[in-house]
Amino acid sequence: MNRIEKISVARVVSDLIKADSVIDSREMQLFRIVKSSFGLNKDCMCDARFITFADAVNNLSCLEKNERENLMALFRDITLADGMCNKDEALLMIALMYCLEDDETDASMLHVQVPQQGLQLKNSQVIYVESQFDEDINEVITTNHHQIENAMRLAGFDFAYIPQISKTYKETPSKLFHEVLTFLTPNLNPGELEQIHNQISSMTTIQFCKEQLNGKLHLPGMTDTYPALLVKVGETVSENSIFANFLKVDIEGDVLEEIKHFIYKFTSMMNAEYSIIKNVYNDSERFIYSGVYKQIMDLCLMKENTKSTILIDPMKLIIRFPEINEELKVGRSEKALYVLILAESMTGGLNLNQPTTALQMEIHNARMERLMNKYSEIYKCFGGNPNNAPNITDYTIRNPKISKINSCITKLEKKLTFPEEYKIQRDCNGFYKIAVDNSLVYCIDRDMKPWMQSEDWRRIVSM
Repeated sequence: MNRIEKISVARVVSDLIKADSVIDSREMQLFRIVKSSFGLNKDCMCDARFITFADAVNNLSCLEKNERENLMALFRDITLADGMCNKDEALLMIALMYCLEDDETDASMLHVQVPQQGLQLKNSQVIYVESQFDEDINEVITTNHHQIENAMRLAGFDFAYIPQISKTYKETPSKLFHEVLTFLTPNLNPGELEQIHNQISSMTTIQFCKEQLNGKLHLPGMTDTYPALLVKVGETVSENSIFANFLKVDIEGDVLEEIKHFIYKFTSMMNAEYSIIKNVYNDSERFIYSGVYKQIMDLCLMKENTKSTILIDPMKLIIRFPEINEELKVGRSEKALYVLILAESMTGGLNLNQPTTALQMEIHNARMERLMNKYSEIYKCFGGNPNNAPNITDYTIRNPKISKINSCITKLEKKLTFPEEYKIQRDCNGFYKIAVDNSLVYCIDRDMKPWMQSEDWRRIVSM
């Protein structure tokens, strides 16, 4: 097991132990076994704080089948160590079951930084998503919507089918709709109120995925997704940021069978009492502002916050910001340094601090050699000779390159939202970091994909 995979195990185990807010001696006993079995040292545990549960599960999904089976047995033991499995634990386990166990279903994990605008993303919603209209699936959901909704409610979930939500708001009297929106957001002018009314009462699933999930939440893959069920399974707190972890389960056959399968997986893990979602009573004199309706309405009212992805394209030897149609116009050595710090930021940052003792210096030198090997490999990706890669462990070489990178990004300030997040900065510990969320980093590897889904980049990052 490589370093990234060990860190991923540490992240998953940590989240499972903390999920029910109670940590008992049996869980600590299992934790000691995990540390011993997988060689999880203090550095692994510290680095695990800087990756999300979603990233950890995606990393572990690439292991061999027997390794995944062994891990799942361990994860079940930890979850049931106290004899109980509540909803938060079951949500984490259903994500693990889909991604590590179920080879017949195409499932993946996504994560997104929770916006700081008062929007609260709930674990109890299951959203149907698609980027192209699937007539057969939509017809089945429309015909059986009431039964699907009831089955989800009994399992403790709110089922969000956007056409049904749009229909409900379309049938709400216009006067009532405008009065409530004026109450909720008094800063909106009449033109903006009418625009939101028209938008939410005619919204399709495709528009919701593109404009809301992708455009506002920056949830990756929502503009190019098969019909799927999307459910939030928990949150990861990393330094001062909170990330929501989502499970996406593609629907490749009978949508009703897939929904039954999803509910069965969840309820089969639950052995603690779970709450039934109450049915929302609706009539023409009521404006529904609870449950999934509140989530969708709040999201539509939230101002758009456009961030650009970072696209690493070794074939063209460039790093691009596609949404603003700009490049990082620096040399190959600076591009390689930028990518190295992006990689190290996933596990706390690039630590080049000089130690004070001889023993620490020996460890430091070994780490510097590993970093230079990784940097040389990235330098090679941008067309350089790895044997001639500049020594970025030398601050007289490194600092001018960082200044050049940050100066280039400063020139993009008028186009780039939150440009400071794209710059290389040092934290209070002296670690070099790039604050942009890892879910926004993509690469070209035959086609465009999240860079941690590329075998080549995963190999380089884990060096």
